[in-house]
Order: sequence, then C-alpha cells, then structure tokens
Amino acid sequence: MDGIKKFYNEFWEKPSNFKTLSGIELKDVYTRSDIISMDEIPGEYPYTRGIYHDMYRGRLWTRRQQSGFGTPKESNKRLKFLIEMGQTGLNIDCDVPTKLGLDPDHPLAEREVGLCGTSISTLEDMEELFKDIPIDKISTTLIIQPPYSAIILAMFILVARKRGISEDKLMGTIMNDAVAQLVGLSYEADIGFFPFDPAVRIGLDVMEYCTMNMPKWNILNINAYNMRETGNISAIQEVAFSMSLAFDNIKRLIERGLNPNQFAKRIAFFCSCHIDFLEEIAKFRAMRRIWAKVLKDRFHVTNQESLKLKIAVQTSALALTAQQPLNNIARTAIQTLAAVLGGVQSIHTTSYDEAYALPTEESHKLSLRIQQLIAYETNVVKTIDPLGGAFAIEWLTSKIENEAMKLIEEIESRGGFFRCFKEGWVEEKVNKARLEYARKIENNELLFVGVNIFQEEDEELKFSIFKQDSAMQDERKRYIDNFKRNRDKRKLKDALERLYFLAIKEPKENLFQAILEAVDAQATLGEISDTLRRSEGFEFKWKGEL
Repeated sequence: MDGIKKFYNEFWEKPSNFKTLSGIELKDVYTRSDIISMDEIPGEYPYTRGIYHDMYRGRLWTRRQQSGFGTPKESNKRLKFLIEMGQTGLNIDCDVPTKLGLDPDHPLAEREVGLCGTSISTLEDMEELFKDIPIDKISTTLIIQPPYSAIILAMFILVARKRGISEDKLMGTIMNDAVAQLVGLSYEADIGFFPFDPAVRIGLDVMEYCTMNMPKWNILNINAYNMRETGNISAIQEVAFSMSLAFDNIKRLIERGLNPNQFAKRIAFFCSCHIDFLEEIAKFRAMRRIWAKVLKDRFHVTNQESLKLKIAVQTSALALTAQQPLNNIARTAIQTLAAVLGGVQSIHTTSYDEAYALPTEESHKLSLRIQQLIAYETNVVKTIDPLGGAFAIEWLTSKIENEAMKLIEEIESRGGFFRCFKEGWVEEKVNKARLEYARKIENNELLFVGVNIFQEEDEELKFSIFKQDSAMQDERKRYIDNFKRNRDKRKLKDALERLYFLAIKEPKENLFQAILEAVDAQATLGEISDTLRRSEGFEFKWKGEL
C-alpha cells in the first residue's frame, strides 16, 4: 500500500514554486505584450542573439575540456588523448603550489603537488607539457591568476620561440584574473602568499604586454565561474560582479594609455552554466547585451569587435551530486545544451565524477561526447539563436539585464568592484548567498534528485575514480632538485637581480619582459615569485614545520 500511496502522490505532483534560481518569479505564460522589442539580429549590435551572423552554422563552439594533473608528462598524455577524441581547444589547470608560487620542493607544497592540476615550475616543464602539440595551430587556455600568470605565460612564449613561433602567432587565453578566488580559505591562501594590489598591477602588466605584442591572445579571462561556484550566488550576481570587475580592469588599462577599441576585444569571460535551463540561456544573452551597451555608452568604444563579448563556459560543478553520480551525466548534458542555446564560444562539460576526483580518461571522454552529440545529432546548431523570439526567453533576458544593471550601478556607486571586494562587501553578498542556498536544500525548497528527493538508502557506487600515482610527488621533488643544480648560476642571479631592482623602482614599470628574461635564465616559478615578494617587502608566514 505504501508503494501505491507514493505513486499516487507523485502522479499528482507539481512544482513547489515558480521562481528561477535567482529568485525571479515566472508567469504561467508569456505573450507578445511582455516583450518590448524583438528586432535584434545575430551578429549585430547589441549582439544579444550572438556575436556572429552565422554563429554555429559557420563554426561550432570550441570543445575545451579542462585538464591537468600530476607531472607535465602525465598531463601531456591526457591532452593528446583528448585531442584524439575530438577536443578542439586546450584548457590547462595548474596545481595548488603552482597557483601559490611554490616549487614542488617547498615544505608547504607537501601532499599538494599535482593533485588538482599540473605541477609547473620550470621552462622544461612547459616544454614537456606541450611536447608534440602544435601550439600555433590549437588555441590554449592557461588557468592561473596574477602574479603567477606572468610567469606561466612567459614560459609558454619561450616554448613557442624555441619552436620558431613568434608570440604574435599564438592563439589562446591567460586567465590572469586577480579575483580568481573570491572569498574564504582560497582567497586567504592567495593573499597569504602575495599581496592583492601588486598582484593586480602585475596582471595589468601582462594585459599591456599582450595587447602590444600578441594580437591573437586574450589578455584577461574574467572568472565568473568561481564567483558563481564559490558561494552559489545568483545568475544576476554572477553577471553584475563579473561585468563590474571587467569594467574596473578596463579603466586601469585606459589609465595606462591603452585604447579599449584595441584591447577590449581580447577580454573574455569564463562563466558557470547552472541547471536552471531557461535562466542560464537568458543570462548569456543578457551578458552580451550589457557588455555591448556599456562599452559603447560608457567607454565610447566604436570597434565592433570590442563590443562582441566572448564567453567560455564550464557546466556547474555545484549542480552535481555525490549521490547517484550517474545522474550527473544527464545534468551536464542539460547544462551543455543551455550553453549552446545561449550562444557561447567554448564549453567544458564537467565530468560526472566531479564530486569524487579528477576525471578519468573514460569520464573525460564521456563529457566530450556529450558536446559532440549535441553538435552533430540534435540539429540545434542548424539555426541561429533558435530560442530567440520565444516570449519567455526574451522577457527573462531583459529581466536579468535590468536587475544586473541595477547591481552594477550600485557597485559603481560604492567605488567599483575592486574597492567593494577589498572592503568585504562582495564577500558579505557571497556568504549570504551561500547560506541561503544551503537553507533551501535543507528545507527542500531546492530539490536535487538523490539528495533530498528520490534517495536510495543502500546505494552502491559502481564506477572507477581517478587515482594519482603515489610516487609522483617524490619524483617532482627529485626533478626540481636536479634542475636547480644544473644551471648557469651567474646568469640566473643577474636575471633575478634585474627583476628585483625593476620591481622596486618608482614609478612602477612593466615587469613582464624582466620576468620573461628570468624564466629564460632558468629561474623557477618559486624563485621568481620569491623575488617579487621580496620586492614588496612581503613574506608569507609559516612555522617551518608541518
């Protein structure tokens, strides 16, 4: 009888509320009277319907699965596997020590080397990572924040030069976002190893160098994804925070004498795609519209290429569950389809085993296959912005635009994003969103299949998870020790001294060329980072024992 009663209740079930994840109340039906205008055309200002006239009919989005673990050699093998499986762009993540400017032999790197990304410390590491990969033919995204973004990009440039490839031929993106870690322990770790303001300045040095020397390279990838995932902020907050951060960077580049008509086309956004299907589609459309309008009206940009917002997406990991993990395959397929219908430029489909470990080859391949199924079997790519003109989508696009602009104006009135960030206003908003999200799950206001609805008490996990080679970390220590023994010590000392004295010079000069020369002199990432810390009179505090 219990089963019959359960069936009866489920047969008559209906949604418990009619709000989006951002709290937008949805009507039962939308009509033409809800829409102000539907005259927009793909490839034309304000680019709501897409930044190209032909969109995916002309070229599919880039399939760019994020990758990185262990040694550069191990990561190189995975990159080649993904390329063989049909990946069309590379997406390299670094491990925690690399993101904190530590070499693998540093005591604080213990047990973290290669676990959540590739361990990169030397120019040789970068050469090994891209061995036999044509870096002038495939675009590469390097996921790392300043000041370490300058070191990693310098390594990448020098690898290219060794192959006879000049940097003006390189295609790709350096994340280079000083606010990559927004709040909490991750942010505390960032500023615990390097002060925030100098990191921002070195990030701007990278942007300036790339603008002048690397016309095919994206100088900044605003990390809206981490903003969304850090505290489960709303889609509206994701848009407003990330846009405000971009506008602050634009202002600072203009203060350096750069022209947004030239550099703004090389600013991209890295966004989350959550599970709220219609809201996420509308979010991407609203972002393009806001970007185009603000750059035209506020920054007086006339170059149409700079008014076209390029969006990279990773499907939301926080929408995935440890319970019944195979359900995540369906979730990520829905998220990926939303990103495609939202007209984005590249996609990383998060693997179903995300809650447990880095992806295995099999789960990585499956994520790529989800994108390929959508691209080649569903036919959604055969017409441009197929949901454009749908009354609900158009209304929701305008709603997100209007609400995000209100928040952008509030941030501007408080002195801009950097100021709001440093004063804790952003963290307050993020923490509030995090608590509210958790409360909704606990109270069953937000339902997750397998978590608070349709649970299975005796669930058994029947899939393999990624396991790191336990000998890898010792191998990296031995490598870096041997590397440091076999260098031109005089050349190394001179390069690091030049970097130090340039860094303490007033007024401040662009440090990128000096960092590049230090890498060329075989300085490690840790040594360059220590030199930059010393130039700021900065030391991170640790007891010397773990």
